[in-house]
Amino acid sequence: MPLLRGLLNSLKQFGNPQPYSDIGCLDVGLNAENRAWVCSQGAHVVEPGWDLPVDPAMRERMPYLRSLTARPFLPAYFPGYDMYVWIDCDAWVQERFVFNWLFNAAKDGELGIVPELQVAYKQNITASWRAHRLAQYYNENFSTQSLTQNYFNAGVFALTADAPHWAHWAQHFDQGLRATHGTLVCDQTALNGAIWSDSLPVHPLPSLCNWLCHLALPVFSVENAKFCEPFTPYNTIGILHLTSATKDLVFRLKDKNGLPIEISLRFPVADQTPI
Repeated sequence: MPLLRGLLNSLKQFGNPQPYSDIGCLDVGLNAENRAWVCSQGAHVVEPGWDLPVDPAMRERMPYLRSLTARPFLPAYFPGYDMYVWIDCDAWVQERFVFNWLFNAAKDGELGIVPELQVAYKQNITASWRAHRLAQYYNENFSTQSLTQNYFNAGVFALTADAPHWAHWAQHFDQGLRATHGTLVCDQTALNGAIWSDSLPVHPLPSLCNWLCHLALPVFSVENAKFCEPFTPYNTIGILHLTSATKDLVFRLKDKNGLPIEISLRFPVADQTPI
């Protein structure tokens, strides 16, 4: 919930007109107080069902997995929109430009999404994770062949309501769950498999639109109070995604001048001063 608050509060900083028409939120375990707060922010809150064959014991034990199984069905849960932008609740928006980039990337029916590819990223962290899940959803040969493909992170994406990707994504997700007896719930694996197997059109976006903090920590500009990519020209990051263990930690980073700073990656960004 604190991360969701951060995301929703980060959207308020852009003022009117907002760069989007509405906000939707999937409720996979909000208590009454938190649900009321989310609704008070103008969000349309929907509790999803189980749209795919997840193991019954896992449904009982981990109801939050519906946040993954519901994603290929967003147009059904939030009908009536031309385009959908998904942002994981452990991410927050720092710059308005990402909405324009996402909208433009997806406007012609392509999937606007960011590959897990950046010169600063530590690739060895995710390689075995990807390969294991791809092998279980498909087979070892498919997993090996995928090493030559861009792997896309499903934490931020844009897609029109009538794009074919939704149905292909759901189909691959269903097949992957059945192959693993409903015990491996990984929408990202299914989405990438669908993209590669079915030649779905994709418009790759730069890492500034979905910066994966566990693969490379950003630097912080004290002058602008902004997180930036950790190398020249230190472009300002549009969306910070607090992946893996970066959600709750305080980091000792360097600012653009090389001075050390202790800082949390969460929104809001408090006033920071060099140590």
